[in-house]
Amino acid sequence: MMALSPDLQLSFEEKLANYQEELKMPLLTNIEQRTIKQTRKQDIIKLVQVRFGDIPENLVASINQIDDTSFLEQIFVSAINVSSVEEFAQLVNSNLPEAD
Repeated sequence: MMALSPDLQLSFEEKLANYQEELKMPLLTNIEQRTIKQTRKQDIIKLVQVRFGDIPENLVASINQIDDTSFLEQIFVSAINVSSVEEFAQLVNSNLPEAD
């Protein structure tokens, strides 16, 4: 058997503790999930407004259509890095489901 270096041992113990903590975390209720999504959408809209001023209503509507939490997180980070509201709108709209 091989012993881990002190750094690896510490990293392993931290990851194990995090994993054990995650197992204890209760499931989110539907209301909590909706609240998290709505709050993230409001944060995205506010961030884009602060960076670029007024944003088109159709962009607000597009953001409000998003139901995927991971995509909301992705566009939140993108809102920090994009160079224009048009670039941000293109990113948002390119990932929306096609209208039937």
